[in-house]
Amino acid sequence: MTAHPDSSPAVAPVSALDGDPRVLIPLPEAAERLGISRWQAYKLAHSGRLPTTRLGSRDLHVPAAVLRRIEQHGLPPEPEGSVVA
Repeated sequence: MTAHPDSSPAVAPVSALDGDPRVLIPLPEAAERLGISRWQAYKLAHSGRLPTTRLGSRDLHVPAAVLRRIEQHGLPPEPEGSVVA
């Protein structure tokens, strides 16, 4: 009996986060994983294009699920009429 190509199990896309049990990734590490500068990551977080959550009074973290989505689909588009300084 030969296997048909359609019957093979689906392989999930490879992520830089595979095997990482953390749910939240510090923003500087997220920037590194995305291949952007820390400054750019903070700018995207401030604009709302990179969702973050604050732990403590200062530390921003990016949900790991968001990083996986960005790896697969890219960043969401800028909102219409937004001005980023």
